[in-house]
Amino acid sequence: MTLDLQDRKSSNRPFRSTPMACAAVGGMEPPRTAAISALRKSGFWEHLLTVCCGASLAVGLTGCGSYSSSGSTYTTPTTPSNSSPALWVANGADVLEFSSTALTTTGSAAPAPTLILNSGAFASPQGVLFDTSSNLWVVDGGTISTGGKVKPALHQFTSANLTALQSPATGTPNVTIGSPAFVFPQQAVFDGKGDLWVSDNGANAIFEFMPSQLMASGTAVSPNITIESDPAFNGPLGIAFDSSGDLWVANHAANTIFEFKAAALPTASGSMTLAPSVILSDDGKQSIQGPWALAFDSSGNLWSSNANSPNTVVQFSKASLAVTGSPTPPVTLSSAMVSGNASLNAPNGIAFDKTGDLSVVNSATPFGVGLYSASQLTAGGAVVPNVFIVGAATTLNLPAGNTFGPTIVYGTAGTYNGSMY
Repeated sequence: MTLDLQDRKSSNRPFRSTPMACAAVGGMEPPRTAAISALRKSGFWEHLLTVCCGASLAVGLTGCGSYSSSGSTYTTPTTPSNSSPALWVANGADVLEFSSTALTTTGSAAPAPTLILNSGAFASPQGVLFDTSSNLWVVDGGTISTGGKVKPALHQFTSANLTALQSPATGTPNVTIGSPAFVFPQQAVFDGKGDLWVSDNGANAIFEFMPSQLMASGTAVSPNITIESDPAFNGPLGIAFDSSGDLWVANHAANTIFEFKAAALPTASGSMTLAPSVILSDDGKQSIQGPWALAFDSSGNLWSSNANSPNTVVQFSKASLAVTGSPTPPVTLSSAMVSGNASLNAPNGIAFDKTGDLSVVNSATPFGVGLYSASQLTAGGAVVPNVFIVGAATTLNLPAGNTFGPTIVYGTAGTYNGSMY
């Protein structure tokens, strides 16, 4: 909806804070052209913000920034945008965002993160993902598995939390979920119903949480469903759903990948042991070696990162996923040298953006992140990524999981000067 401010002002009709009208405010920025600068002078803009945003200006609408009563300064709120998705990386102790502009410079680059989320709640972020409401979820492995005292948890930062962040971004999660079932969770995925499925490398199990369980913090939240496997999981890590709703899990320590048919997944709460419908094994040529992350491309092909030698990223064709076996990947990306750095070294997280480009996070030095264009994913070999992010400025240090999500930038202050600010 487009709200015609000039017509509304000239009609002398009161502005009503209907959901549709205020939604329009959410997509607006403060007046900045000569044609509507009179609205600010008349007080209409301030009235509009007051009606829709309330005195706290905290409902998360784009138009609800921090506006000074003098009318001279407007602090532009941070704005989530899905038009140009950013790359988000779980980075050992924090979460980094690299905006789309940082991903467009070909060759080796060392951009500073657009945002560094360094919450005091974090212990060891391993995975990141967004739900359909653009809320950020961080899978935190904690430190207990390494002899520490911080328990694993799932942290949620709402879209409103993220848009309110200022530098330095030490935000507090909106929701933190702990569970006695957690040992060392690392990756997670949402299904089509909004249920969150978590792979726990230490517990050798998959846990499912319903949307209703994700709405409030708790330190002892029991999973709605716990899945063990026969043959048993062995260090489950990568987890993904295909287009049919079948669940795929990478066994990092067993060099296998399991598929569980959607029809076999439990619908009632409780614990269950399932037999995989399909088991993919190494082809004898190191096709599956320490599989870490799983991701499907738009054609239904399954991609897996091999965190162990030979440090590759492989594609299993959709046709090869139908039966148990040891298929040879039609595409294998191997390491290439980029400005003296290995492009693949213990590859962990992999993620596709909406254009089919693939990002790969390396968890060993030099902690680089490669971005392969879709056109580079057809042949394989020692492919030099189209973009390779590496260097001190990136602050990458022990990165793990990654995802593409909304672009968030720190708020900036602008000063009105006629029609400009």
